[in-house]
Amino acid sequence: MTWAFSRKIPVMSQYLVDRGFAALSLITTLLLCDCSSPKLAVEGNPMPEKQVATYMTSVTPSSAYDTPPKFLKGYAPFFPGRESKRRHWGYAVVEFSVTADGATSDIRPITATAYSFAKEAMYAVQNWRFAPARKHGQPVVVRIRIPFTFRS
Repeated sequence: MTWAFSRKIPVMSQYLVDRGFAALSLITTLLLCDCSSPKLAVEGNPMPEKQVATYMTSVTPSSAYDTPPKFLKGYAPFFPGRESKRRHWGYAVVEFSVTADGATSDIRPITATAYSFAKEAMYAVQNWRFAPARKHGQPVVVRIRIPFTFRS
């Protein structure tokens, strides 16, 4: 009986050492590579290209274009004033067309926790610019959907 109990202690100790080593490795990696704060959108500031590329999805079938649209510039939406007073968080999913000249048009809300979140997302997207999608070298219109998360 004592042997079984003493056998479990080293296993548990090794587990704690392994977990501690993993945590220390993660902290060291984050500090050395300066990855501790990912580039995320902050209201009213430029949207990070990688973030837009990661979350945008094409509603248009991929057979309609050879090259997808590429986000060039635009700003993150503002947190709705009314919701920030209530200290609510929220989200909105917006769908829009990227035109042949790279502008956005026909912007529509798909879903949102409150219309004010969708409204702010639509205001932001209306000024975004893209390199248009292309089919056989010619620019084509593509429909895009992108989610936004709002945190106060």
